[in-house]
Amino acid sequence: MQDLAVTLRPGEAAVALAMPFEERNTMYGHIHGGALASLVPISTFSAMRARDAAAAELCTVSLHIDYVRAARKPVVAETRSVRQARELEFFDTRVSDADGHAIALASSIVRQGISPGAAEVAGPPPGPLEGASPEIERAIHGAIGASPFLSRRRVRLAGSARGAVELSLSGAPANLDRDGRVHEGAVLSLLDAAGATCPWTAAPTTAAAGGATIALHAQILGPLPAADLIARAAVRARKDRVSWVDVTVMSPATGHVHALGTVIYRFNEAGGAGQSPPAAP
Repeated sequence: MQDLAVTLRPGEAAVALAMPFEERNTMYGHIHGGALASLVPISTFSAMRARDAAAAELCTVSLHIDYVRAARKPVVAETRSVRQARELEFFDTRVSDADGHAIALASSIVRQGISPGAAEVAGPPPGPLEGASPEIERAIHGAIGASPFLSRRRVRLAGSARGAVELSLSGAPANLDRDGRVHEGAVLSLLDAAGATCPWTAAPTTAAAGGATIALHAQILGPLPAADLIARAAVRARKDRVSWVDVTVMSPATGHVHALGTVIYRFNEAGGAGQSPPAAP
């Protein structure tokens, strides 16, 4: 995730990161929600490594982010450690734009020392998806292709059905961390993309287009592989303009589940979507 052009900057917080407003981090004219979410593990890991507390593996076992408004200017993420408890450390992160407006608020828990091997997950994800209309699939392909950020992540549509979608993420160097594994920020980006895309497969296509992720909650189950990943998303509930989407991230090669998440997505108008999925904050 080095291509995000994130830099450390002085500040009162434990760690302050600056992200420029550049096309490569955007979708539909504002910074992609996955890019904003990536600032959370980058800042928390940086804080822990700065005090030599990260000799062991680090893993974000829980992250919740609320998107307050779209980011159309450079942003700064300020992260503070709230508490340390044995192998766990709790953090708060605030992302603000150049005018000081709140863009996103996040809380996360990072764990030191993760045992090797995949986590045990009840209820394996279903098989490959098929069945969404060609119009919906073309719209999803077009939306992903229109996002410089998702294109640089090499996110692709792998399957779709009504109320479900499958997106792939390449294990390319642009998505790896300093240890050569998929960066947690890339996984958060994949979670956000899958969760924001999925509601468009279930919504009517007669209402005006537009929508955004308003919240993302993620759990990363251990060290990530140096390989391609698949996110399978399913709409679990819909009410008025809001959809609740469950997302599972797994390795297509091994079947191991590496992350779980919930995305809350809101359409701009009641009833559904138009022809241009999906917009992210």
